[in-house]
Amino acid sequence: MSDLIEAAAALAARCRAEPALSHTSSLLVAHQGTEVAAYDLHGVGLDEPAPNIASITKSLVSTVAGWAWHDGLVRLDHTLGDLLGKRVPPERRGATVYHLLTMTSGAAGDDDTFGRLMRLPHGWADELLRSSQAHPAGTVFRYDNGAMHLLAVALHEVTGGLDAYARDRALPHAGCADVIWPADPEGVPYGFGGARLSPRALLRFGEAWRTGAAVPEGYRDLAWTAHTPDGAPIHLGYGCLWWVGQQAGVPVHIALGWAGQCVLVAPEAALTVVTTGARDRWRDGLSRQPHHELAPLVAAASRHCRGHAPGSCHQLSAS
Repeated sequence: MSDLIEAAAALAARCRAEPALSHTSSLLVAHQGTEVAAYDLHGVGLDEPAPNIASITKSLVSTVAGWAWHDGLVRLDHTLGDLLGKRVPPERRGATVYHLLTMTSGAAGDDDTFGRLMRLPHGWADELLRSSQAHPAGTVFRYDNGAMHLLAVALHEVTGGLDAYARDRALPHAGCADVIWPADPEGVPYGFGGARLSPRALLRFGEAWRTGAAVPEGYRDLAWTAHTPDGAPIHLGYGCLWWVGQQAGVPVHIALGWAGQCVLVAPEAALTVVTTGARDRWRDGLSRQPHHELAPLVAAASRHCRGHAPGSCHQLSAS
């Protein structure tokens, strides 16, 4: 395992030295259920909530959706019309939970959607529902923050309160029920971003997904299957609020947020890697997401697994 530890140390050194990675606040690595490397690069604390895990929040929503599906509260073929009723304009009513989870609901959007939304004292869902239908549902991938908040609104309705259901039912399985989760004026936790978890809570989250503890049987396969093959902005396959791809020839599954927030899980290598980033250190045009730099860690963990008995790296539970 020494080569994995060395690869983590080398990446931490690069994050300290290279301007393009200097926004990276923390780097944590777990292998076979054990934390093997932990770097607090800005001195903010590995057990303190990160200021904002950004779009990793979407993978929390996926976790909650998995339990709501398991509990019979929602079906993948439930439509926005089924869940939110007549408030949904006719052209938007056919988009399903599956379409929302896979970012294929077909809604139009623009860069100022959330600028307008944050200025509203109420009615965020109705504002989002006013977006026109640009494509038939299920035909085009578009990374869609608005659809994620509509999914949160729908889950809020069917669970009787998304925040309580997440904390009491869904997220304890994923080791992150202590999430700090801001809500809209109607009390719906943001579906698109904004949640806060510590780097170590994110490591527990990734490990729980790796071992299958985070979500009911069957849902992880659905969430980690690429339903669309190549989606912007990072041009990987997209599952159910997880990016799906390969590094060093090994399948990886990535929860990713702006400014360096990342949970990478490689079950075949028994590996989970977490990075968090300081948003005030991010520089457009200079900074780059650290998930691009994790292939040496995946390769080292994979080599270690290949040196052991077949299957032995998959059977160890999360710590």
